[in-house]
Amino acid sequence: MNPTSQPLEQKHWDAMEASHDVESEETWEHVFALRKEGTRSVLEKALAWCGESDPFCRSIGVSILAQLGEDGKSYRDEAIAMIRSMIGTEQDHEVITSLISAVHFREVPEGAAWLISLAEHPSEDIRWRVAWGLPIPNVSDPETDRKTIATLMRLLVDSDPQVRDWATFSLSMTDQDNEQLRDALLERMEDSDFNTRSEAAVGLAKRKEPRGVPKLVEWLKSDQVGELYVESA
Repeated sequence: MNPTSQPLEQKHWDAMEASHDVESEETWEHVFALRKEGTRSVLEKALAWCGESDPFCRSIGVSILAQLGEDGKSYRDEAIAMIRSMIGTEQDHEVITSLISAVHFREVPEGAAWLISLAEHPSEDIRWRVAWGLPIPNVSDPETDRKTIATLMRLLVDSDPQVRDWATFSLSMTDQDNEQLRDALLERMEDSDFNTRSEAAVGLAKRKEPRGVPKLVEWLKSDQVGELYVESA
């Protein structure tokens, strides 16, 4: 390891601790820098922060573990072990959002079940992250896929448009195809949210569903035509 790495790394840790602002651009610049360094010392410090009583430290520690090294996959076993130890007990909102990203990027095997358990969380922020973070069903694990599809179908009618948007995107991209799914996507073509309608149009076009054509033509004639509508056409 470069002998100058640890002092430089420590500056990043010190700056984040001083700002104590998990949402600031400066904090995330330090997170990205430490992720890119991806050294054993960064790993050990991140693991230590994950065990702190301060939610800020836990959130940052998990965020760094989510993607370590140039390819984001360094120290997989150590990172996943820590993530596994936290997902069953963590209660802090900000730390949970960091864990969702970590579960997604590290492809934690138990992650899908934990995300599904959060699908009815009172926080809209957490629900949309669940819709984003759930693995797009690929029939690799039929039981997990079944539960994932059922969860995304529930999120299709969430009260928050961003949740509906991500759920619609995930379901549109899956290879699943049945009448219930097509009917659900047709309903989303009537959604009040533009992005959700756009993703629904893509999903219906992928399945060559003729019932989606009249509504697609209607939206193409409107004064708000997006790239995904054109792609669907």
